[in-house]
Amino acid sequence: MPQKKRHIHWQLLLQIAFTAGVLFWLLHNTDWQLLGRRFAELQPWWFIAAMLSYAMNLSVSALRWRIILHAMERSAPMLWLLRLNWVGAYFNQVLPGAVSGDVIRAWYTRHQTHSMPLALAAVFGDRFMGMGALIAIAGVAFLIAGTRVGLLPQMGWTIGALAIAYVTIVILILSPFLNFLEKISGKLGEKLHDIRLGMRALLRHRLALGGTVALSFIIQLFSVLTFWLLAHALGESPDAVAIWVVWPVISLFLALPISFAGWGLREGLMVFYLGYLHMGHDQALALSLLLGFTMVLTSLPGALLWLGLHRHHQAPPEMQAS
Repeated sequence: MPQKKRHIHWQLLLQIAFTAGVLFWLLHNTDWQLLGRRFAELQPWWFIAAMLSYAMNLSVSALRWRIILHAMERSAPMLWLLRLNWVGAYFNQVLPGAVSGDVIRAWYTRHQTHSMPLALAAVFGDRFMGMGALIAIAGVAFLIAGTRVGLLPQMGWTIGALAIAYVTIVILILSPFLNFLEKISGKLGEKLHDIRLGMRALLRHRLALGGTVALSFIIQLFSVLTFWLLAHALGESPDAVAIWVVWPVISLFLALPISFAGWGLREGLMVFYLGYLHMGHDQALALSLLLGFTMVLTSLPGALLWLGLHRHHQAPPEMQAS
């Protein structure tokens, strides 16, 4: 246990160092007066609309989560899942890593699934279907955009690699050739068995799979809409490639646990890619910072909703420690 804690501490320090380093570099090369002026001229109605769009994203994804649980022959009250979705969204914004809130969601639904691995499988399925929709949106937009997307360095290879990785994971879940992994003795074998069982149940349940795919596209359209609304809140009219290719790809990269809650990584990628689409450093940085602030502010009710969860279930170990 002490060795595991040391590993977590080192991972946290590296994430903080990465985030601080990228943000310092970006802000060091920023015109502070121009950046401040952009925020001072923020158009409030566009900003409020963006917050409502992100709130719809969180709300609809709770329905997708419930359908996934149904495919696994498990159930949970819709209001309970909606509450946990907001709690998870909040902790994804304020805790290290990219999936801290997802672990918390799984922890609080382990009683409904009668298994922590199955609860993790349901949450993983929820996140996994969303990623698939993002790859599809970026891929189709990339093919339609033609020469416009050629401005982005190696974007075709990036989307292709993401698509191959996604298909590989699906094959690993469904393939019977990996059943030997489930025969590993001890808790690891049991967890692998339950996680693969849960994901296979979703991928083989046609009605649930169709429903989650449709909802995933709706959810990601709300994500794209949030990006578009915030750009207009800052008085920007971003290129269609930025809306349909760059933002979905950046959203996928934010799942990597290399920065603190995505900060720094999102800003660095935004400035890098949007610079090729003729958006200035300060413009792209302002948009990225506003995106992060919007997600934190909109998910803040999750903090209040989490306070009462102790009456229902014990908090996860990592939350108890805090």
